[in-house]
Amino acid sequence: MKTQLLLIAIVSSLFAFSATGFSQTGNGKKMGVAVNPVLALFEWGSGEVNFWNIDKNAEINIPIQFTHNPFFVDDDNTDVTYFSTGVNYRRFFSEKQKGFFLQAGWKFDYGTASDGFESASGSAHSLLFGMGFRVISKNGVFWGAGINIGRMWGSLKEANGEIARGSGPTLDIDLFKFGYAW
Repeated sequence: MKTQLLLIAIVSSLFAFSATGFSQTGNGKKMGVAVNPVLALFEWGSGEVNFWNIDKNAEINIPIQFTHNPFFVDDDNTDVTYFSTGVNYRRFFSEKQKGFFLQAGWKFDYGTASDGFESASGSAHSLLFGMGFRVISKNGVFWGAGINIGRMWGSLKEANGEIARGSGPTLDIDLFKFGYAW
């Protein structure tokens, strides 16, 4: 687990470093951050960091999600932790980096579950392709949404060791992200 997190940090840092070396921006902004306020109501942290100065039509997007005992776990004796991050390359149809975009990316999921007697953990990697839409104002406030489909390798397990989510087709929906760019 520590090796995978270190690898994620290194890859993300390389993307961030290379992204800040360019100066072509379509909307005059270099980077932005966004959060999903709806999921925050359910104690689910979902956000992203965007590096917009790749070129006039592209950006690097780094989504991050975290939850501890999410709202859909009904059992009070079960302790669940979920973490997810990844990297997406987005290509816009507009030179202002707004409107429709296509994206391709990689996602890493890690989860642990314990019921007091048994515990299990698992991780998975996904290769994703999708599309989305973003609206941005001149002052830097923006809203975005996207959907990805792809393939996942690995498994996330329940406390008893059964597979909660395994290898195969996967869907990643990203709605209601509101943010600010500078």
